[in-house]
Amino acid sequence: MQHQKTGRMISQKIGQHFDLKTDALPKGRIFYILKAGDTPLYAGYTAQLGTKLNGFKQRAEEDPLLRELCERADTLDYQEFDHGIHALAAFKAYCQENNPEYQHRVHPWAAYVYLGLDSHRFPFISIKESSNDDWQYLGPFRSRFMLVDIIDSLSRILKLPYCETGTYPCDKFDRDVCRGWCLALAPAEETKLEHDLNKLDALLKEAFIHPNNGIYEMVYGERENYFNNLEFAKADLLDDELELLKSYRDWLNFLYVAKSLSFQDDHYEIEAGQLKSAMVKGKTYHFPIDNPQYRENETLALPLAAVDEMKTIYDYIREQSHA
Repeated sequence: MQHQKTGRMISQKIGQHFDLKTDALPKGRIFYILKAGDTPLYAGYTAQLGTKLNGFKQRAEEDPLLRELCERADTLDYQEFDHGIHALAAFKAYCQENNPEYQHRVHPWAAYVYLGLDSHRFPFISIKESSNDDWQYLGPFRSRFMLVDIIDSLSRILKLPYCETGTYPCDKFDRDVCRGWCLALAPAEETKLEHDLNKLDALLKEAFIHPNNGIYEMVYGERENYFNNLEFAKADLLDDELELLKSYRDWLNFLYVAKSLSFQDDHYEIEAGQLKSAMVKGKTYHFPIDNPQYRENETLALPLAAVDEMKTIYDYIREQSHA
């Protein structure tokens, strides 16, 4: 393991109404603590401290618990590290030692969502807040908006169902942007069109579950054709879609391996993609692992509360393997 570079702990006063100059905060891997005087209220780790605290402030407008936290916090302590896993270890060790008052009440993953797929149930593709039902689940995803965009993109490219109303068929079938898969759900059509739903099942898996499905390459080829034909405006329009498709592919690759990640060196022990023990300031800390009994339809679904930690560890192991 490379030598760990750690910044000093910096303390900053928070003004009334959670007033902070977030633009001036560092954008590296940060372990942070919100305090009321010397009393720790909440701790976390992030690569975007300013964005994280702004998010707290915005959510506090509708969340009474966050509003209470923001009203009480008068001090921000933060420390910068050269990798997220070091910030993660410092955070977990601090929480074990200090048990901040709001730590188990404020959930940073509260807005995370899963993608649900079911080729034989309307609306076929759905955004879910948990993985408790019997859809085929992927995720969670940190941004609902990103997931909406990827569903829209893949559905448009492959004419997959993206049903935005509670009834079917909708106008997308009339506009020829969907093949009308929902028609197979009509009782009189079930037998005749059963093969269509089986085809839909294969298409949904190919589009949403297989990282290397060729869709990114297809769109990239289209973008290059526009560029080579000097249609730069059309080429530029595809740049955002390519970035979206790449982000989704990268996240899928993470979901495939996250549960099986294991690693051990002089400082860290990782099991089931999570930090099992860590050496922090010369002391060894041991942490519980969230490793539930996953159902068959949760092969690519991770626990909401563990996904951020698992992504940090995934990034760390990837970097170590290429060091």
